[in-house]
Amino acid sequence: MAYDLVIVGGGPAGAAAALTARRVAPDARIAVVDRAAFPRDKPCGDAISPDAVAELARLGASAAVDGFPSVDRLRLRAPGGTEVADVPPAVGYVVPRLVFDARLVDAARATGVEWVHAPVRGLRRDEDGGITVDTGAGPLAARVVIGADGANSAVRRTVAAPVAAGAMGVAVRGYAPAPAGEPELLLVWERGDVLAYAWSFPIDGHRCNVGYGVFGTRHPPRRTALITRLAALIPHGADADAASLRGHRLPLSNGGVMLGRGRVLLVGDAACLINPITGEGIYYALLSGRLAASAALRSPAAPLPGYRALLRATLGGHLLSTRWLAAVAGREGVLDRLVGAAEHSPATLELLADLAFGKGALTPSTTLVLARALASTVRPSRYGRISAGPGPTKRAADRLRRTGD
Repeated sequence: MAYDLVIVGGGPAGAAAALTARRVAPDARIAVVDRAAFPRDKPCGDAISPDAVAELARLGASAAVDGFPSVDRLRLRAPGGTEVADVPPAVGYVVPRLVFDARLVDAARATGVEWVHAPVRGLRRDEDGGITVDTGAGPLAARVVIGADGANSAVRRTVAAPVAAGAMGVAVRGYAPAPAGEPELLLVWERGDVLAYAWSFPIDGHRCNVGYGVFGTRHPPRRTALITRLAALIPHGADADAASLRGHRLPLSNGGVMLGRGRVLLVGDAACLINPITGEGIYYALLSGRLAASAALRSPAAPLPGYRALLRATLGGHLLSTRWLAAVAGREGVLDRLVGAAEHSPATLELLADLAFGKGALTPSTTLVLARALASTVRPSRYGRISAGPGPTKRAADRLRRTGD
């Protein structure tokens, strides 16, 4: 007998899909396949944004952040040294993926979904329209498959084109002793040949997650170069435990989101749902896992149109906005002017934080906020006067609408 749904990957996106599937269809036969044994480490910034916290509540998994203090202070530093620090409207958390992912897996398994500990070797379409998943534990027949198997997704390789080299980021992450002072989420951008950033996120008052990433490079820097830049931008990053320093790839959303084909849906990192400004992906993973599972169980014969419509309604404007912001942020002085404006405008800081970590989008009113912020700090540069450029265009919107076809 075929499974109603097979989910490949047990991380946040896969666990969110399993939790949702069980709620939508309590009697459905659901399996999650993952080669990893949980708990397991995953290189990541570990930041659980306010929107991700809200997703956990929708999933009935709020306990995933229990025991970790909330973080209610954010500091942004632009390439020229301009910075702003303030308290955003909502709080987030920093929970190591070793803990966070295992808690979500436990919550999903507690609902009775089947768990298959095995690698996935490939997929094939069956004569009845279903999908067979070839695993190390034997074949699994499914009405719908959700690929939640991360940045190097084996499922994505079967249904989508490779990620464009210019839309890939790389980063290194480690754990270091917490610096003195008030705990805060710190993001430091720098400008070289491509946009890059470093971060320091407090975990529990004793240690922090530190890292450095480079966006959209066709020639990824060596691990040693990433670690050197981390120490230069985040001084306490030099004290990171060497064993905790791990690199990872970031398929960014500004290269095009890939939602799948037919009865195979992609979610989280596998769908290239990673913020091109900050590298954030946990919120996207939880959200896309929930939406994909809902579409899969409600319309198993044709789940992709429903999934695409749900994601577009929730994140369409946000994805276009972050794609545009990532493009203009690389221009000299733009980030400094935006961060400088945020120092004097709580609305601008809230908008930047929401674009960086949540689902914020450039509506007519928020575009006006951003335009005024840029206009108030315009100064000449070696490129002449810098404009923010056009907002998301109809052509860009059409591209998003076609995503996943």
